Amino acid sequence: MLKKNNFIIVAGTALLIIITTGYMFDYKQDRHTNALRIMFYNVENFFDTIDSNLGDEEFLPVSPRKWNSYKYYRKLNNIFKAIALSCNDMNTPDIIGLCEVESVDILLDLCYKTHLSHEGYGCVISAGKDERGINTALIYRKEKMCMISSESWCPTYNDGTYMATRAVLYCRFKLRSDTLDVMVCHWPSRRGGAISSDKRRKMVAAYLRDKVDSLGPERKLLIMGDMNDEPYSESVKDILGATMNPENEMRDKLVNTASDVNNEMGSYKYQGTWYNFDQIIISGLLYRSCRGLYYKRQSYRIVGEDALLTDDVSYKGYRPFGTWWGYNYEGGFSDHLPVTVELNFR
Repeated sequence: MLKKNNFIIVAGTALLIIITTGYMFDYKQDRHTNALRIMFYNVENFFDTIDSNLGDEEFLPVSPRKWNSYKYYRKLNNIFKAIALSCNDMNTPDIIGLCEVESVDILLDLCYKTHLSHEGYGCVISAGKDERGINTALIYRKEKMCMISSESWCPTYNDGTYMATRAVLYCRFKLRSDTLDVMVCHWPSRRGGAISSDKRRKMVAAYLRDKVDSLGPERKLLIMGDMNDEPYSESVKDILGATMNPENEMRDKLVNTASDVNNEMGSYKYQGTWYNFDQIIISGLLYRSCRGLYYKRQSYRIVGEDALLTDDVSYKGYRPFGTWWGYNYEGGFSDHLPVTVELNFR
């Protein structure tokens, strides 16, 4: 049974991390093996405390939420703990995609003002058109890969004007003798209703599909993000073209690794119902690769550790332990759970 006092769990996790820091983050044996671990995490309104002159008024020290330095640094360390809870074999993920991050300063604080400073991460953030100024971002282990390039892809309407939504962060990496194209997304929310907002998500899906096609079929690529739609939704399955039955599809079809999950828990819970909005999608070439980088089958995982959950008193069971519950400050992690997959070399 989940403990009601999540801070006991979090404190225990933090203590374990601190005690084992000398082992966990200096443990190099697995760093140069074939495993390449990927994580995606919607970190729920991760704003700094500085006025950006965009729509961040809610998250300032003078706002009703009283978003101050104490809350900021507590959030920063909680995101580190969530990353630590996603560890495999005493190593944090090699590539971590994030969304709902306001500024590059937050990424730098995460990489250099937490225990992740031992990990040698680099970071990059998108430059999007979101009205609140929140962005997609990525951190990566520099000793394992070299970033060749990065771009911000800002979705547009049919007339060429920009949509007021988050940019797709596109990064290309060199890993040994192989390359990997990574896209980090945060599709338009369901605010105002799933049906009324459906058109905007379909437009972003079509925009992303065009971008994928422009790269050509012979690319090993990975798309990760909060799609605000399920793997079987029309936007994901039909417009983006991410299949959930890869064995029956063509080589150039995108593969949704979230189809590996058979449990009842999703990555996000709304009004008592779990949804699997946070997905990692790969190219058919990466799924079926016989040489170099390939996807490890059945490795998709929703990180549902007890510390990341709290009792769902409004409905039943548990829900993600977020920073906020409406306008009430909970001091948790995020209203989403992280998801991970593993790639390998051969």
